Amino acid sequence: MRVSTTEARAKARTFIAGYPSLKAGVVRIVYFFLIIPKLSFCQNENALLQQVDKQLSTNAKSVTEILQDPAYMKLHSLTAFREVIKKNAKPEKITLVNTSEPGTPVTIKVKLNGKGSLADLLVYVYHTDNRGWYSDTGAHVLMREGDRGHARLFGYMRTDHDGNISFNTIHPQGYPNSDLPQHIHLEVFEKNGTNLLITELLFDDDTRLTANARKRASQEGFVIARNAGSKQMQQYSYLVALR
Repeated sequence: MRVSTTEARAKARTFIAGYPSLKAGVVRIVYFFLIIPKLSFCQNENALLQQVDKQLSTNAKSVTEILQDPAYMKLHSLTAFREVIKKNAKPEKITLVNTSEPGTPVTIKVKLNGKGSLADLLVYVYHTDNRGWYSDTGAHVLMREGDRGHARLFGYMRTDHDGNISFNTIHPQGYPNSDLPQHIHLEVFEKNGTNLLITELLFDDDTRLTANARKRASQEGFVIARNAGSKQMQQYSYLVALR
């Protein structure tokens, strides 16, 4: 005779309740094997975050050095880690990946164009890896803020006096089982945190960038650039208008 899950759980609770020592043993097992490891991980995580913040705020390490450090790679998807990187963003060229990251090296240059001061604006970029994945476990991050809030390859920097930024990374690939073109997400924020622009940087030599895709990109205000470097060391420059 088959027993439902609910009935099985009820019988188990009744059985354990009849044996106090067994109940206490189960609680101890849960505590030692589930709760303690979780607490230890959180404590270690907080210690690493404090360490990163101190290193950046005292200029002991640069944003590039933190983003490249394998010891901090597991923190990349965490909101708290990203906030530390954001808080310490400077008008400097950064590198999003370390030398062990698969993919073709690429340098991205962006010049913002618009009215008013273009200096010291906060710029956020993120993109997929060489597999077309935002996460290290899958193509997309299925949680609050998704890819935008938890992409593994990301960076924050500030513009120089003329509205320029530059960063090194690897050429991102398109999503698996999709015809969407390769792209880098780019967002620009005012000093007070106001979002000035959300757009995408596309690549002219992308085979997915068909005539229809180019038309859609133009309608969406996305920016396309050609490779001015070599196949092995790519370089793309974008002129991005602030709306």
